[in-house]
Amino acid sequence: MSKNTEYIFLFFLVIATILPKWIISWIYLDNSIFVDVIFNIKDMQYFPIVKSFSELTFNPSYLDNFSENRLLTFPIYSILTHSILFKIINVYSFIFLEFIFQFIFLLIFLKVIKKIFDNSNFSLYFCASLFLIISLLQLFLILDHSRYLQLLFSSLNENLGSRFPRPLFTGIIYFYFFYFLFSFREKIEKFDLKYFILLVFFLSVFLNSFFYYFVNFSILLVILSLKYLKIPILRFLIDQKRKIILIILCFIFFSFPFLFQIYFGETDYSKRLGVISIDFDQKIFLLKYYFINLFRIESLILLIMSFLTYYLINKRFDHLSNQISNINLFFYFILASIFAPPIFFLFSPKLVSIYHFLGILLFSLIFYLIISLNFILSNKFFNKYSFILGAVLIFFIFTSNIYIAKKVNDKNSLAVEETQKVQNYLQNQKLTSTKKKLFTNDLKIMNLWLLNKNNQLIISDGFTNSLKNKDIEFNLIHSLKDFEVSNEELKNFLSLGKSEIRNDLLMRLFIYRYQANSLQTFSEISNYSNDIRGKIINASPFRAQIQIMPEDEKQKLIKLFENIEVDKKLTSDLIIMNKTDKFYNFTINNKKYNQVYTGKVYDIFRID
Repeated sequence: MSKNTEYIFLFFLVIATILPKWIISWIYLDNSIFVDVIFNIKDMQYFPIVKSFSELTFNPSYLDNFSENRLLTFPIYSILTHSILFKIINVYSFIFLEFIFQFIFLLIFLKVIKKIFDNSNFSLYFCASLFLIISLLQLFLILDHSRYLQLLFSSLNENLGSRFPRPLFTGIIYFYFFYFLFSFREKIEKFDLKYFILLVFFLSVFLNSFFYYFVNFSILLVILSLKYLKIPILRFLIDQKRKIILIILCFIFFSFPFLFQIYFGETDYSKRLGVISIDFDQKIFLLKYYFINLFRIESLILLIMSFLTYYLINKRFDHLSNQISNINLFFYFILASIFAPPIFFLFSPKLVSIYHFLGILLFSLIFYLIISLNFILSNKFFNKYSFILGAVLIFFIFTSNIYIAKKVNDKNSLAVEETQKVQNYLQNQKLTSTKKKLFTNDLKIMNLWLLNKNNQLIISDGFTNSLKNKDIEFNLIHSLKDFEVSNEELKNFLSLGKSEIRNDLLMRLFIYRYQANSLQTFSEISNYSNDIRGKIINASPFRAQIQIMPEDEKQKLIKLFENIEVDKKLTSDLIIMNKTDKFYNFTINNKKYNQVYTGKVYDIFRID
């Protein structure tokens, strides 16, 4: 099959997976491009960082009064291309790069798959069938929610989908690394310097885009080295010491942005991302918990199936040595993914969002089983019409995604309509490219405000700003004081005496700062309300998403509220509140704020 035919096939596959949501938006809605992007691009939480980096602002505060901040430690490589293009074509960059990156991903993915199936037609069919599975899973979940279907869909979609920046960017590097490793055996025999410099370059990209991949693939390289080296590894290291030193120096050079960010990064920002220090006892606890849960029935079934598949394929298809060698690489990655968490727990002084390791392991198991099954089928029941069948599957992918997009649009119709009304208000009132300060409890409105070239946010997503935690607390409490919120409303706002899991306020402003599980709590367990202590003690250490503010922290904020004095330089010019959000359980009593709009979702207040 010609390359042009493959490109055309992949082009239509991209169209079938991405275009439907845009078609539905353009047919059924008459929205601003900003609103369409906010609702159609996943994940909008990264938009402010892209915008800031495009302006060469690596320590954004979104408030002129707070400018002396250290750097964000967010992995820069994953959004570098988006930041550059955003500077040129603004918000259209998200749409353009979604199509381009997905096409590049499929090109790389097809290269990998062809190395396994050794048949272009079947490889194209496999690509289409995999994306049809993802669409059908999403369709089934709309009709009937199932925990196991949700796990399967999430695992496939989070590694093969178009969510920005992961896997939209990281997926490309992930599969290209596998493609690169197919020649690892012959390259290590002669120790090809250029090859290994490229390897460490890809590792550095992982390090500053999704460092969990860096850990897993580093371990995979060790496994492959032990397997393919014909001499003892110590002997190899001594013999090749000059090349190895050069490779290490190259890695340090490629990783310099990451090292620079770590050294000059804002500590409080890292804490909001969930970075925690652990001692030896906590390491032992984590290891025990990990291995106990590794052998739970669900995990055990997948592990046994993978090991049996590896044995059967290598026994029954040993005559296809090159293909078997390539597919085995994905099995070795399973081994690396099993070893990665305990090795990381033992040697790292800090942890962050370790649940990602489990996600990588789950996908590696599922993908290996899927690709192995199709490998068997391709050799037993290969159909010469598989290309045509693949083309038919693209049609079903397109129609399925049209239906899914329509359902999602119907579900979000009110939110989309109201967001567009807010956009119309901003445009009509010439609230674009201003220095006015906005207070909002809604992430979509934060992004809308910034995309309209306004830069001042009283409170902003803790994931995207470089403020110290005390400054975030001050801005919030100062605003509530300015709104003349009552003491009783403040206590209700903070849920004093009755803790909440994943409180909207906490997740918006402090992300993972108030992590509370069996491994880590922000404060002593006695500082949590009685109704929540048992849940904390029994919560998995991998559940960083459990965020609970301890009672002593709430009391601290109440005291701050009582003592704070309103500074007119830090008050809001505009207030936009999402009425459906729990983060709006107070009244704006200050009469200087006039309510200029009320809808089913949003209230808008403004100083005349």
